[in-house]
Amino acid sequence: MEKRESIGGTAVTRCYATDTEGVTLVEWLDQVADADGRTETVADKGIVASRMTASLFRHLETKGIRTAFLEEISARELSFRAVHRYSFDLVVRNFSAGSFAERTGVAEGKALSRPTAELRNRKDGGQRYFLNGYDALALELVKEEDLRKMTQLAFRINEILIPYFAERRVDLIDLSLAFGKNKEEVVLTGALSPDNMRLWDRDTHERLDADRFRRNLGNVREAYLEIYKRLGIGSLKPEELLGE
Repeated sequence: MEKRESIGGTAVTRCYATDTEGVTLVEWLDQVADADGRTETVADKGIVASRMTASLFRHLETKGIRTAFLEEISARELSFRAVHRYSFDLVVRNFSAGSFAERTGVAEGKALSRPTAELRNRKDGGQRYFLNGYDALALELVKEEDLRKMTQLAFRINEILIPYFAERRVDLIDLSLAFGKNKEEVVLTGALSPDNMRLWDRDTHERLDADRFRRNLGNVREAYLEIYKRLGIGSLKPEELLGE
């Protein structure tokens, strides 16, 4: 498969067309970013995010979750089926954290009595804002049946990943999921990594995700590598490492 012209991306990824019809390639960068567009280079972060995404998507597929993921192309590149990606993400929360804590006044780290979900749309420039399902329907961002399927999938994905991380002594605080439409099917796409998941050590509550950058806590690379090690994805090859 040949990588061709760039067709977009985010602060932490680049997307490319390929010579294979209906297939796009995503490259993960050694960048972390916050909601204000601030970025920082973190050595080897692209490898961790790419391989973790591939590993978790495969795990979800074994549980019956349909995804757009195809295969790993390199340590930093994955291929996906081209889908119509919805403009918003669906955030599932198990604990109070981030904007949820600010909005509700519930202390960060408090477990919720049941998972909750919200939609986050993107403005020009990449900043995200809250909207509810009625907003999405009124703005014609999604059809009602697709939103229902998406929400069911999101809660099911969360249900699968909670024990997966618990076995590795990690609490899944929340996760932001991207969905797309492949013909008549709603499928998971995007990424699953510390970029878009809050992951806390179960015993110490140490943050092992991009909040270490967003909140200027330091040791961002160490946190990403710790999650990578706990998932047991495999050793980073010496020739791939930039930070050693």
